[in-house]
Parts: sequence; C-alpha cells; structure tokens
Amino acid sequence: LCASDSYERREIGMTTKTISTRLAIVGRGAKCKGASVVEKSAYISRTTLDSEYYGKRFYPKYSEDLVHSEILLPPQAPKEYKDRSVLWNAVERVETHARAQLARTYNVSLPNEWSHELAKEVMRDYIRRNFVDKGMCAEFAIHDSINPKTHQMNLHCHIMLTMRPILEDGKWGDKQKKVYKYDRDGNKIRRKNGRYDCASVKTTDWDDPDNARRWRKNLADTASCL
Repeated sequence: LCASDSYERREIGMTTKTISTRLAIVGRGAKCKGASVVEKSAYISRTTLDSEYYGKRFYPKYSEDLVHSEILLPPQAPKEYKDRSVLWNAVERVETHARAQLARTYNVSLPNEWSHELAKEVMRDYIRRNFVDKGMCAEFAIHDSINPKTHQMNLHCHIMLTMRPILEDGKWGDKQKKVYKYDRDGNKIRRKNGRYDCASVKTTDWDDPDNARRWRKNLADTASCL
C-alpha cells in the first residue's frame, strides 16, 4: 500500500505541506449558529446520521475522499459509544442548555508525502496520547483529495472531541462545579442577596488556552521524527 501510494502521488505532482491546525467549537449558541455534532460527524465520516435532538437526518455531501474514520474511547466510556450515532446523540441529549458547547473540532493538515496507512497510524497514536488518555472521546476521519485546478494532493484529518468528562460509572460528568466559600468557623458565607458565596471551577483542564500550543507542538514533534 505504501509503495503504490507513494508512486501515485509522485505521478500527480505531490508537494509537501507545512502541518497546520485549526480549533473550533460546535455549539448551539449564536456564534456557532446552532450547529449539531451529529451533523458534523456525518460530514467527516461521510455517513448518513439521524439527530434525535433536532429530528433531522444528515446526509454526507461527499464520500470519495474518505480514507479512514474511527472512534477512540477512554476505558470508562460505554462500549456502545463506538457507534458514532450513539455517541453524538448522547452528547446532544446530555447538553440541555440553549447555548451549550457540544464538542471541540480540531482540523489538521498533513504532509502530502505520507501514505494513507502512515497517516492513520500516526493520527491514531497522536489522538490517543493527547486526548483519549486525558478522558475525552474522539472521532477522527482522514480525507485525501486532489485539487482539480492544481492537481495537488490535500491530505488532512478531522478530529471531534467531547467536552464533558465521563465518570468511572460510564455516566457523563459536569464540565464545572460550584466551590463554596467558608468563614473561619467553617460555615458557608452568605452574600447580601441571601445566596451562598461560591465560584465555578472547571472539572478538567481541557479548556486551558495553552492546550492549542501544546497539541500543535506535539504534532509537529511527532511528524519531525518520521
């Protein structure tokens, strides 16, 4: 596969690309235009999926460029989440807020000289180390296409990541929790409005702004070793 794939790329005018990445959020808020994670999954996996939340069926616009699609799960995730329809419908079901953030997408432009098999192995390992081992459920799909005008390859990977942790019992956990403030006697402090003084604390570090830099550097370091 690798030998024949490399030969085909040289014949059509393969060029090397610099790895580039792009992060985005899929959500129901105005900025996200009420997007569906089921629709996003249907798009990257090139499969037809039904969204229970929206009551819609989403059809893939393309299919010929799909190289590989797969779902990777942390150990505590229900095994049925291997089915993308079950996973992303569960995400839409658990997020009840009108402006809920549903998933994080991470698009990666890959070196054109990579074979499809190499791209699959590298991205599976990269996603497992950076996301799944941290507790996220991840779906990734590798696409390869040819620009009709320049005849150049466009090898890239779409990644979808859950934003809510999964507890040891397989249930969805909270994205953040309330931490109450106490006085010297160990009593909760009340505000003037009668409510207890508290702060919201995220349950994971997945939203850390430095993650984008770390994920990109790890990908670049991985690619430089090949």
